[in-house]
Amino acid sequence: MKSTIEILDQELMATLKHFTLSDVPKLVDAIEKTSKEDYQRIVVEIYKGSRLVFLSAGSKTTFENNLWAKKKHNVVAQYEHSSLYEKAVYKADNKVFFESSGCSAADYAIVGGGFPINVTTVGFSGVLVISGLTDEEDHELAYTALTELKKTQ
Repeated sequence: MKSTIEILDQELMATLKHFTLSDVPKLVDAIEKTSKEDYQRIVVEIYKGSRLVFLSAGSKTTFENNLWAKKKHNVVAQYEHSSLYEKAVYKADNKVFFESSGCSAADYAIVGGGFPINVTTVGFSGVLVISGLTDEEDHELAYTALTELKKTQ
């Protein structure tokens, strides 16, 4: 697993110049191109602020993927860092995370796949969630898609 420093570097590298509703289709295109045939295996959620502005459930996903996506979203929305970062902070120890945070296992999961959408002049601006691959693959897909979007700005 990546270190907290490596993950924070990724979050910094993925910081966008702007993120508006017109950027959402471009981000979706980046996810589709990056994931290739895996696109049908993932659930994608994109939030602008607290508003869900895009949802896609691939043909090879189940309701369980949606449940994991919501838990990952909650972690990012609460801490404004990727869910993989929180996993690294707590050394993947769910018990310590839940006891120290007061968060519920029914609503939160410290597994990769939730990624903050940060904007240079604004800061935390939304959440990108990928669910369906391994948690580290979900995280890498989100990171790669955001950096691809950044290249177009």
